Amino acid sequence: MIRWSLFLILAATLVASALWVYLRVELAVPWARRLAAARALALVLILALLFDFQLPLAGEGAASERWVLLDASLSMGATSPDGSSAWASASARAAELEDDGWLVVTFGATAAGDGLGDEGPPRPAEAASLLAPALRRAAEAGVRTIRVLSDLRLEDQVEVRAALAAHPLEVGFEGFAGSVVNAGVSALDVPDLARPEGSVTAEVEVHATGGDSLMVRVFEEDRPVAQVRVGAPSPGLRSRVAVELPTPAAAGRVRYTASVTLDGDGFPSDDVAVRYASVGHEEGALVLISFRPDWEPRYLLPVLQEVTGLTARGYLRVALDAFVPMGRALDRGAPLDSATVRRAAGEAAVLVLHGLGGNVDGWAGTLAARSGKSILVPTDGPGAELAGIPSGEPQGGEWYASADVPTSPIAGALSGLTLQGLPPLTDVLLPVDPARVRGALLVRLRGAGAPEAAIHLEAREDGRAAVVLASGLWRWAAREDGREAYRRVWSGVAGWLLADQSVSATAVRPTSWVVAREEPVTWSVPADSTELRLVVISSDSVAVGAADSVVVDAEAAGSGPISTGVLPPGSYRYRVFSAAAVVTEGRFDVAAATDEMVPVAVEPAAAEGASTLVAARPAGRPLRTRPWPYLLVMALLCGEWIGRRRSGLR
Repeated sequence: MIRWSLFLILAATLVASALWVYLRVELAVPWARRLAAARALALVLILALLFDFQLPLAGEGAASERWVLLDASLSMGATSPDGSSAWASASARAAELEDDGWLVVTFGATAAGDGLGDEGPPRPAEAASLLAPALRRAAEAGVRTIRVLSDLRLEDQVEVRAALAAHPLEVGFEGFAGSVVNAGVSALDVPDLARPEGSVTAEVEVHATGGDSLMVRVFEEDRPVAQVRVGAPSPGLRSRVAVELPTPAAAGRVRYTASVTLDGDGFPSDDVAVRYASVGHEEGALVLISFRPDWEPRYLLPVLQEVTGLTARGYLRVALDAFVPMGRALDRGAPLDSATVRRAAGEAAVLVLHGLGGNVDGWAGTLAARSGKSILVPTDGPGAELAGIPSGEPQGGEWYASADVPTSPIAGALSGLTLQGLPPLTDVLLPVDPARVRGALLVRLRGAGAPEAAIHLEAREDGRAAVVLASGLWRWAAREDGREAYRRVWSGVAGWLLADQSVSATAVRPTSWVVAREEPVTWSVPADSTELRLVVISSDSVAVGAADSVVVDAEAAGSGPISTGVLPPGSYRYRVFSAAAVVTEGRFDVAAATDEMVPVAVEPAAAEGASTLVAARPAGRPLRTRPWPYLLVMALLCGEWIGRRRSGLR
């Protein structure tokens, strides 16, 4: 009653406002009352949409008013010790209700389906049991009565409770859980190992329904490396087990799998989890070494990783012979020695040396002069000497970026940028011989001095190098209005470094080495890569040309991340072709495991007052779900506008 009273008061106010405008404020025209009526009707109709009124449906007991929500998630296929499954019983019950005039709609991660059809319902394949979206869809369709057929292992109990209280639905539940025995691996964590030596501590998260103990096994590639028996957690709970693994047999990206076994397991889909761990340094990666850590590496490394698509590793010097890997604190591990960091830098596709100065070790100076592609960030005169640009000591003051973009390989990336107003740079190194330095980015002291180079690009006989002659670029990335400028500067630099060879082609790789079930496989593609072909094949295939082995054959153009859609669970290998040559290859997995069996089978309970709400609100389809109110509003507003113009009103 209060809702209707409020609607009538607001509707009367809108009608009075429309009449007052046309009869008192506007000039008197012959069509004033008609125009006022058109505006008033449009406003009242919009108000009705906001109040979410429902229109009664014709007839009682129609098929559209009675739905059977059939759970089509994977857990419905779990078998009991006697061989029966919830799916067999629930689908048979759904067929009976369909014969009685009910409409069967399957649900899982989404709600879909328009009946069982002649062939019956499809096999359960959804990776989640989400009932709330199906309830909301039913309410919008004007459904009055719902029967839910499920094993009741719902993952959105809170959302279901809210939906039952908010929508005028009469919902009944029929459970088919049965006495299923199951054990599964919820997660597997294996930390990266910076050196191919020492042991690794993996963490395996398990869940179970039934049974007293579980056998957990861990495999490195296909070789068993650990086995431990643990107590089974209570239903609905998970437990984490620490497992000591031996030294990996080889460096690189190692594939680990963890499996759990339990007698009578009726749901094998979640028995195995996969994880890839990096052991030692990775060839062809982007490596950043900071000898004098500040804020720059924090912003620079993620940007370079994004624009190049290369796997990135960062190391911060914290002592004379100790470097801490960049990343989350939990993933860093113990500090590394300089020999390990030097080996990683020696085989890097792009090397970033930050904080070069007179106090660095001799091996750092050797890396600065190495062949290949490098970004060098000196901090003083001796550091600039190591970078190949002799200069004096850094000049303090506020050095603002010049609005004049010089001709350089990165001029296109800087085109259209507003460089004025960005935070100033500091500690600019002025070269002894300015003639041999061509700045790709210029700065001026206090914004009015002579232009000086902040970034110098040099093409050498054995590679390319970008030398940064100013400090404080990170301040651009720290401000929202400077992040685009920061990214475009380093995107241009990275594109120039990788332009002369096909290094960027090797960077095409999955954004995740283990993709969750029913998730699309996305790929990281460098911005400058062109004419590339991506082929994904099954793990047991030998030849790419076999028609039954190729699951994806697509172009990998340099337009950022691409998606190759959802793939079935399993192991895959991929190859990237440039013309007819293979430029890179690798592997990834699509996980088969789900958390379907973790929730306990519990029938959701509606909040107090839900039954009163069902009786108070009429059955029917919400007004906002019909197309004609929106069309009518547009017609009324357009008609009012035309009428105003024909009457001489503005």
